[in-house]
Amino acid sequence: MKKTMYIYKSGILSRKDNSLTLEEKNGNITYIPIEQTNAILFFGDVVLNKRTLSLLKEYNVSVSFFSYYGKYIGDFIPDKIKDGKIIMNQVLSYNDERRLYIAKNIVSAETKNCIALIKYYNKKNNVFSYIIDDLDEYLSQIELTCSIEELLLLEAKIKKVYYSSFDWIIKSKDFIFRSRSFYPPKNEVNAIMSYGYAIIYAEILSEIHKSSLIPQISFIHSLSKHSNSLQYDLADIFKSVLIDRLMFRLINKGQLSKNCFDYKEEGCYLNKKGAHIFLKEYDTLMANSVKIGNKYYSYRNLLTREVYNLSNYIEGKSKSYKPYVMRW
Repeated sequence: MKKTMYIYKSGILSRKDNSLTLEEKNGNITYIPIEQTNAILFFGDVVLNKRTLSLLKEYNVSVSFFSYYGKYIGDFIPDKIKDGKIIMNQVLSYNDERRLYIAKNIVSAETKNCIALIKYYNKKNNVFSYIIDDLDEYLSQIELTCSIEELLLLEAKIKKVYYSSFDWIIKSKDFIFRSRSFYPPKNEVNAIMSYGYAIIYAEILSEIHKSSLIPQISFIHSLSKHSNSLQYDLADIFKSVLIDRLMFRLINKGQLSKNCFDYKEEGCYLNKKGAHIFLKEYDTLMANSVKIGNKYYSYRNLLTREVYNLSNYIEGKSKSYKPYVMRW
């Protein structure tokens, strides 16, 4: 299985025969096995030329660029010829009843995954019954919504209830969540969430570009606020499954501590030490497999599977769209 590479080093990314090298200022060279690479995420300053881009395109390797603290900057995606009929179907599905159908199914899966995660922790101390009951009630209301606006209001309530469990799940006194904060994240918990979510967005965007879908047409998130908004729709399905679950484990097992963060300009960010710990554990998690039907999928392959399930529904190859729901 091809891997995603996470690179914090800065330097010159070059083509050497049919492989990639990253040469740092001090002369150190890192070799990147391009035949075994699906995507590369850079967090340092990187210089590259047309020959390098040509090799990346040849091997269909996407590259995403982030700031040192994990803020998404942009990407290089090898060209894929999109079928005009499929693009038209995606546009039409945004303007007819399929949009609400897709949006409801995404929010429903998102909610079920939040419930599954909380139920896992509820087995240990049984203090989340009222939160689970509230989420179950909201889950039953999703199908009754008649518009995207109504669904978004309900989703906001779901997230508020879900977030109310965080400070109960987290066992370390050094990590207090309180509420979700963005731009910048105000505390350590929000810093981990923002960092992890940015990684998920980039991975899903890469898979969308490799599919027949176009990332600019989404079904829940506003088209005007985000240029590639479809990634945010699909990421909501996996945030609790992947990022939140990993965050709780890293905090509760003491793998992340206060010295894994930088505090600046009223914000809190994972520093290089914290990012290395997070990415190592994240990469291990993404390689783990889950069984769906008679097949096993790595969590990374689940992202690919989700994109193609949606694509197949929009293209008319399948009659329904059922997003991934975690089973524990």
